[in-house]
Amino acid sequence: MPVKTNRAFRKIVTPEALQGVSQADIPELFQAALSEGWVVDGTGAHLLELFRRGYFGARDSFTDLTAYEAAVNGRGVPDWDLTEKGAERVQVLARRAYAFAWMALFSIRQIRDHATVTAYISVSPTLADEKLYTASVTFCANHDDEPPYVDLADLEKVSNAILVLDSTECVAPLPT
Repeated sequence: MPVKTNRAFRKIVTPEALQGVSQADIPELFQAALSEGWVVDGTGAHLLELFRRGYFGARDSFTDLTAYEAAVNGRGVPDWDLTEKGAERVQVLARRAYAFAWMALFSIRQIRDHATVTAYISVSPTLADEKLYTASVTFCANHDDEPPYVDLADLEKVSNAILVLDSTECVAPLPT
């Protein structure tokens, strides 16, 4: 599975963590988001329907579609059920985020004339406890007239561990 990561990601997430990732790694909330699928709103924003319905910010407060998509489509990886700590927790969070991102990107490919959508997976220590890690996933379509959410050329400048995956790479579903 091709991935683009920064040094911080490679430092804390082992290559083995993403091997054998399957749909079983996707948390229940994210399974529900996949079931509801994608919508393209009247402004051309590509949004996960479940997340769109739960978002209450004003569209006109954003200067571009990318920022709006990031706000609506960005979510923390569910972790309330995890008992793992430290490095083991990081691996589980990375698997969950990667599995969800892959399947969300695979699902948008099923929409006729879909845009290329990019997933940004980040892993970082929490503010309250630097030994406790959290993760998030954000999706943004690639809009010709807008800069990307994170420029790949600047990946090493991102302080969090980050993995970038786009829909052109997600040509088949993960195993169940």
